[in-house]
Amino acid sequence: MAARGVDGVAGTETEAEKGGRPSVARVWHGVTPKTKRTEFIHYVGVTSMEEIRNTNGNRGAWLFTRDVGDNTEFLLVSLWDSEDSIKRFAGDDIRKAKYFKRDSEYLAELEPSVTHFEVSGKV
Repeated sequence: MAARGVDGVAGTETEAEKGGRPSVARVWHGVTPKTKRTEFIHYVGVTSMEEIRNTNGNRGAWLFTRDVGDNTEFLLVSLWDSEDSIKRFAGDDIRKAKYFKRDSEYLAELEPSVTHFEVSGKV
């Protein structure tokens, strides 16, 4: 059975379609002033992470942080069964970043897009 890949190209059956593992990782990046780090972590937990967790087809999400100078960088990595699962969270254009009401109060910029990766293996 052919499946559409992350870039919309037909490919082989994904692991999720085979009955198990997630097939797509969605990676969002953002930057806040370090002074807003703790508050933004909490905010992401009750907005993005909560909505991701409650979306059918999500297989987990992790928020990574690192301080760089006066800023904190964030990576939110979520794993999904399929692109259709991501659409339930992000809308039809899955390449577009999804933002919540107060994100602009924290983020240095609202980056317009996210990155997707095919999940090719697990260790």
